[in-house]
Formats: sequence, structure tokens, C-alpha cells
Amino acid sequence: MARLKTLGPGSLAAILKRLLDILYYLLWAALGVASLVTLLIFAVGIYGVTGIGPSLPPELRDLLQMSVVVALPFAIFGLVALTFIVHKLRNVADTLVQGDPFVPENAGHLRSIALAILAYQLTSYAAHGVLGLLLTLFGRPVESGVSLTPEFSVNLGAWFAVLALFVLSEVFREGTRLREEQKLTI
Repeated sequence: MARLKTLGPGSLAAILKRLLDILYYLLWAALGVASLVTLLIFAVGIYGVTGIGPSLPPELRDLLQMSVVVALPFAIFGLVALTFIVHKLRNVADTLVQGDPFVPENAGHLRSIALAILAYQLTSYAAHGVLGLLLTLFGRPVESGVSLTPEFSVNLGAWFAVLALFVLSEVFREGTRLREEQKLTI
């Protein structure tokens, strides 16, 4: 039975790199769609303020509710953060496919991924707070009479990933330093 290698061309790392490539381009497409929706909301806002032309169809007005308008920037930030994370993972996977993971850049990539997850988590908390505040202030009814109570929850997995990535970035930095020292001593 043939064993699949983990590093180099034709390895598990190469399969991971291809999957990350596909995800990266899908995320860019999602960002494009989100940008078009943002432009539509902006155009509809200007259209409504100026009062030019006939009124908007009720379906479009229902689609562009305040919660969508407020949540969209947070969603776009989330897509940007996820695209950035996948881009950095692609860079790391590329070094794995080349068979040389202990390059100085990988420590920076892992640190950048940790910072992006941290920023995403903090933005997620802010988004939940802002949406909860707006829904409370404007007293928007919720379907079927259910009351909406904002709740705070901590994603321990994400915070563990942030800590683990900071540790791994230091491991990669130290591994690179030791490898460079070894090259100088031989």
C-alpha cells in the first residue's frame, strides 16, 4: 500500500494548498457580491433621501432593513479577515509543498493569522453589541413574538487558536534561527 507523503509536491500539503486556493478565490467572489450589495444599499439610500423617481418596491425595502445595513460592514470585515487568514495559510502551505517549512516568513505568517483571528473575535463582539443595542433602541419586533435578548458568549476555541498560533510562530522563528546557526557552524 502506497503511503502519501506529507511534504513536497504530490503530498498532503499540496492537496491542502489546492483546497486553500479554491477557498481563497471563493472568498474573493463573496467579497465582490458583498461589495455590490453595499453599493446597492448606498444607491437605495441616496435614492430614498433625494426622492427621485417612483417609490421602491416593498420587496426591496424589506430586504434592506436596518439590521442588514448595520450588519453588512461587520460581515464584510469578517470576509476580509477570513480572506487574509486563508491567504497567509496559502503562503505557509506553499513552503510545505516546497519541502522547507522552517523559513523566517512562516513565523510572520502565523503571527499575522493570530492577529487576524484576534481582530475578528473583537469585531464579532462589537457587532453583537451594536446589533443588540440597535434592536433594543428601535424596538424592532421579532418574528413570532419571540423577544430578543443579546447574550455574550466567548469562543474558547478561537482564543485557544490565537494563543497556539502565537506559540507556533515563536517555535518557527526559533527553529529558523537554530537552522541558520547550524548552517554557520558546519
